[in-house]
Amino acid sequence: MRADARRSVFGSPVARTLFVALALTVHATPATADRFAICGPGFAIPERPPFEGDPSKETIEITADEAELSDEGISLLRGNVQYGSGERRLLAESLTYDKPKGYVVASGSLKLWDNGLFVEGKRVEIDLGKDQVELQDPSFILQERHGRGGAQRMVISGRDLVQVEDAQYTTCNVGEEDWMLNAKHIALDKLEDVGTARDVTVEFMGQPIFYAPFLTFPLSNARKSGFLTPSFTIDDETGVEATIPYYFNIAPQLDATVWARPMTKRGGLVGGEVRYLTEFGGGDLSAEIVPHDTEDDETRGQVVFRHEGSFAPGWATNLEFSRVSDKEYFEDFGNTLNMTSTRHLQQLADVTYSRGNLSALARVQSFQTVDRTIAALDRPYKRLPQVVVNYQTPERNRQLRYGVRAEGVSFDRRSSVTGVRADVEPFVSYPMRTASTFLIPTAKLRYTQYALDNTAAGIDDSPSRLIPTLSVDSGVFLERGTSMFGRNYVHTLEPRLYYLFQGFDDQRNIPVFDTGRNTFSFAQLFRDDRFNGADRVGDAHQFSVALTTRLLESGSGDELLRASIGQIHHFRDRRVQLPGAAVETTNSSDLVGELSARVTDAWSFTGGMHWSPDDNQTNRSIASLRYQPDDERVVNLAYRFVRDAVETSDVSFRWPLRHDIGLVGRWNYALADERTIDAFAGLEYNSCCWAMRAIARRFLSDISGDYSTSFFVQLELKGLAGLGRNAEKLLQRSIPGYKNPF
Repeated sequence: MRADARRSVFGSPVARTLFVALALTVHATPATADRFAICGPGFAIPERPPFEGDPSKETIEITADEAELSDEGISLLRGNVQYGSGERRLLAESLTYDKPKGYVVASGSLKLWDNGLFVEGKRVEIDLGKDQVELQDPSFILQERHGRGGAQRMVISGRDLVQVEDAQYTTCNVGEEDWMLNAKHIALDKLEDVGTARDVTVEFMGQPIFYAPFLTFPLSNARKSGFLTPSFTIDDETGVEATIPYYFNIAPQLDATVWARPMTKRGGLVGGEVRYLTEFGGGDLSAEIVPHDTEDDETRGQVVFRHEGSFAPGWATNLEFSRVSDKEYFEDFGNTLNMTSTRHLQQLADVTYSRGNLSALARVQSFQTVDRTIAALDRPYKRLPQVVVNYQTPERNRQLRYGVRAEGVSFDRRSSVTGVRADVEPFVSYPMRTASTFLIPTAKLRYTQYALDNTAAGIDDSPSRLIPTLSVDSGVFLERGTSMFGRNYVHTLEPRLYYLFQGFDDQRNIPVFDTGRNTFSFAQLFRDDRFNGADRVGDAHQFSVALTTRLLESGSGDELLRASIGQIHHFRDRRVQLPGAAVETTNSSDLVGELSARVTDAWSFTGGMHWSPDDNQTNRSIASLRYQPDDERVVNLAYRFVRDAVETSDVSFRWPLRHDIGLVGRWNYALADERTIDAFAGLEYNSCCWAMRAIARRFLSDISGDYSTSFFVQLELKGLAGLGRNAEKLLQRSIPGYKNPF
């Protein structure tokens, strides 16, 4: 028998939304097919019966072994009842249709297929007049989300409201219910795009690990206010701690998160973060406070503000503000040596302009020195303000190129020489290029003027300097075809010669506001100054000789090997130095070399070395070897050496012990000091529906030599948010090439 479909009851969007929402409860993360690839065919469903009607038309087709039609308009169908409409199929043992009352009842081994959703149940009642569907003891499978579950009772009212009693949900295979979400009551309002759940419990291995008396969650990917998943940590500085966050969806361009962080050794911490986005840019403001640190008996905290934006074409802004109550705050609550060794926090306001050949910067900058043991004369200067303007024409072959860089900045610092610095540097160059050569002569003239305050008696308070610069950069590109091991390659030789003359001016009467020495490297061979900042301009009469060779695949052009070597040769001593540094009298620089190679698809190497010909010794070296045959396996070996300063080894890895268990670890060791900088070891376990990381770590927490020890566990129930500390960030930061296997 056939009947016109007045309403697609079983295939309503609300019915499908119900089961998707069960997977989103407790701020679930979307599940993908790749994440459940190891599960096998555990979610197989019966084959959907065929439909003889036109699926594109809103018609209903019902067939049965037996059918009875009464004079009162009641139809009774029995035996292999099949219901079809569009993509939906329903099987039942019996179905009763009361046409006068607009009431349908189906029972007996119910099976429903609908767009990747499969439902089984005992009884369904449909009130066509009220547009209400009630199902008893339904169970379901969501193939595309690898989810399944059931409920005691389900009521669908219209297209926009669903209520479920005693619901369960998991992504585990049948018979392997390692975790289960239980909710006493769930209400879904599709019109408002919001769901509510009461008396929610998540069980893992039969034990409850999360409970919430009330939760709200979005029915789509839209943001929704509510509790986020808490995290738990054991640390020797804070003890046993938990972080309980709550999310506020204030507006489409504005949200906030607040959290409470009870700690057994420190008391309680509260914090919050506000994120915003406007037509002029976006940013975030975060703050934390420990009202009463039980160990130090004081109030502690920090605040951080960042903003980036644009208020007009070509104009951009960048704002940063950070302050902390004390230096030990990072040592007590940080988790890396870089964080715990922080000495200065920046407060910055930038306005930049860029349009065509012109760019400009206006900056106000200050600092909080968190380490109060640092003397006032060793603290950074404030810039109140700094203005920088750059103008340069684009480079065109065999055409004159010119430009100018100008800076004006006011420096301020307590109990120090302060003042204003004006720095102007025009330049002109004439690039000449061919397919295999280049020659670029450049001339510069740099003028700097100071107006100083608080100078010592007899010291010029308005020093100035005028320094010319002439440079010539040249190079040749040679290549040839070659073959090795039956494959074709392109081999290149790229010699380069760089000449530099920079005049001398006695700068010992000029204070050092913001200038330091550039780290010597291969790139430094071709720079026109060995200093960064304008307080020192290095005198120079030198030329640099360098050679680079590369090996490229003929077809793709991929670089397999790159090796470079170079050196600076000096014609005179370098008299301009930072305060306390001696005049440099060597005739040549260190011989600097760099090497990178991709030996195979799995093996790669990078390295560099600075060798002193005068002392016949290595001053600096770095080497790293990586083996990564696939996304699940990576081993890194690294070595770093700086004479009289640093010598470290670093081993890190991720290696599968079997298909579901992987070992992760790192050991960063200071060879000269004979002590560990950072070390951890842990296991990653990946099953069909859940994954876990367990990591034990010990790391150097401050420059004085104190260590911090922590142990944390991250449990991820696939289809739900992870519980525990986010160890993935630690692994990505510490193991180069690491990729999340979950």
